[in-house]
Amino acid sequence: MPHEPYRLVAEITTGLEPEGVAVDVHGRRAFVACARSNVVTVVDLSAGAVTGEIAVGHEPMDIVFDDSTGRLFTADLLAETVSVVDTATLSLIASVPVGHYPSGLTLDAGRRKLYCGCSLSSTVAVIDVDALETLASVPAEPGAGAIAVDTERSRVYCANFLAGSVTVIDGDEHRVLQEIQVGAAPCAVAVNSVRNEVYIANSFADTVTRIDLDTLAVKGTMKVDRTPFGAAVASAGDRLYVSNRGAGTVSVIGAADGSEWARVPVGEGPGGTTIDHETGHVLVANAGSGSVTVFEDLLGARPTTVAAHKEHELIGRQLPPFALPDLRTELVRTNSEWAERKYILNFFASW
Repeated sequence: MPHEPYRLVAEITTGLEPEGVAVDVHGRRAFVACARSNVVTVVDLSAGAVTGEIAVGHEPMDIVFDDSTGRLFTADLLAETVSVVDTATLSLIASVPVGHYPSGLTLDAGRRKLYCGCSLSSTVAVIDVDALETLASVPAEPGAGAIAVDTERSRVYCANFLAGSVTVIDGDEHRVLQEIQVGAAPCAVAVNSVRNEVYIANSFADTVTRIDLDTLAVKGTMKVDRTPFGAAVASAGDRLYVSNRGAGTVSVIGAADGSEWARVPVGEGPGGTTIDHETGHVLVANAGSGSVTVFEDLLGARPTTVAAHKEHELIGRQLPPFALPDLRTELVRTNSEWAERKYILNFFASW
């Protein structure tokens, strides 16, 4: 019987709807932004256990850790702030106002700048992480959110969920360099400095767009499992981990050929994904199951047999009979009455 290409290290219960996760490598801790609990859960990585909680702003979505100061930053959606936490005392020390609905964070530790994608403002806030002051607000496109930085070139990549694009920003001059069209509903960005590429996870297209860091040209797309929502690059740069919210899996993608080497089952509604660069373990925040999955990738290289992409079993099948109440008339109507008409469907996802 063949061995699994991964090993489950831990499944750790957190606060409600964990979305972002960051690692303090030297302190052997992980910090998890729990959107529905309005807290950051603190995890002892050696013990695989929760050791505390830190109250932050309303609905923290993304999170980054600054190793040089020991400070933690969260993007608080409804508070419209970036919370600043002292991890030595586990206390909130500041709240920095940003744009509307901040949902993505990235840190350029060398230049001492924090970038925050603000979805409803369609802007990127630039924050001095030492002075805790806003330096600039850079225009992006509708749905600006997930964000990553190429520290070598001082370029920032902001995924615009509604526009289906990526805004490329000059990190020194705080100006837009280019808008790049990608797939539908991009909501994760990961920079691979080893291969000079940046990856954009397109949640509605079930793909990852690959962009050249030098030329800013789209090099192609890679197919993944359903609704990719988070992404992280392995330390060696040879593979990419993509969490698939719609499937409860993580796709392990070979960076050289774009093939899916393996598919790792995690919790429900996985999103924020990061690497513990001391152990190489992958940490995934599962919004649906209120947990963080920690697993070890056991693949030394591309396997002989790679994972085959499989469409969902319901795709292409005829719609089954059903009945739902009409909210305007309070009558129960069947799908046959709605056939060949146009409707707007409003889905609200609450994990």
